[in-house]
Amino acid sequence: MDDYAYTNARIRAMEGRLLRRDQYASLLEQATLDALINALKSLPYARALEPILATLDRAQGLRTIGYLDEALRRDLVETLGILRRFFSDRSRELLDALLLRWDVYNLKTVLRGKRAAAPVEEVLAMTFPVGVLDDIAVAELARAPTMQAVAHLLELWRLPLARPVRSGLNQLGEADDLQPLESELDRFTFMRSCRLAVDGDDHDRAVRSYLVFLADKANLLTALRYLAERRALLSIEAGRHFLEAGGRFTRTQYEAVIGAPDLREGLNRLAATSYGWLADLFRARDSVSPPLVERELDRAAVRHAVGLSRPDPLGIGPAIVYLERKTNEIRNLRMILRGKAAGMQPEQVEEWLIV
Repeated sequence: MDDYAYTNARIRAMEGRLLRRDQYASLLEQATLDALINALKSLPYARALEPILATLDRAQGLRTIGYLDEALRRDLVETLGILRRFFSDRSRELLDALLLRWDVYNLKTVLRGKRAAAPVEEVLAMTFPVGVLDDIAVAELARAPTMQAVAHLLELWRLPLARPVRSGLNQLGEADDLQPLESELDRFTFMRSCRLAVDGDDHDRAVRSYLVFLADKANLLTALRYLAERRALLSIEAGRHFLEAGGRFTRTQYEAVIGAPDLREGLNRLAATSYGWLADLFRARDSVSPPLVERELDRAAVRHAVGLSRPDPLGIGPAIVYLERKTNEIRNLRMILRGKAAGMQPEQVEEWLIV
């Protein structure tokens, strides 16, 4: 049995290295990409950047961003590898249940890249190889020539992820929308992760609570993406993609949202649900899109994780919080780097950060 008190003391030490709001503000204020890189050297990312500093001096533009992305990827993989080694036996199984969604996230990213014929480097820059699919496996999947080839590799490796990918591919039509495939992956994630958290003790309940929130998030985004791309999915098909998770966002509420005439009205129909705060948040905004909603749900995920750790600070909750905050920190840094390279204003970049 793991000593959660000792483990969580080590997690708190790692949390002390996470960036604070004032440090994010300082990064956003840097006038140039070079100044931003110099600012990163004064933060806990100096060690991650050290192996590429000489290369950065010779690189320009997108090549610089690519090298920085790779350094941040390595830092994330190394750090979460350390976190995983803190646990063993049952608690490691629970942590792996949470890491599974990053395997699925990476698969979605690769498959979207295949459909869009995006360069391999761009696809890899958006992945977070922290689960069973390590950076080598994700890179090999990204280099596969087609989505069918991705499925074949997963089957060759005898990974359980092969089945939902193959099933989802069989449901795809000629349209560009990958929703049927992504729904299969979401369903697989929830069902397999919940099977790993079945003992019924406090740690299992915390993990299941978080997984149910993630299922709510997936259902919300499925409904809102359907409204944003109405032609991509018929109402009856949208209903098939609902995850039955016993969450706070019910099937009845889901069906009410997908019955809305447009995205904004769909958000308004959340007002009477547990996610009414989303309706309030976007009611006065000029622009609304599924990616913006997803960012708000990502922020809510961190709040939910923090809420799980408060009743039992010596349980698995702190690990869930750290996993969310560290992963979001890497996403934030990538967004800041890309925003600076693209000439975006600090307030434009800040809107996309998850702090």
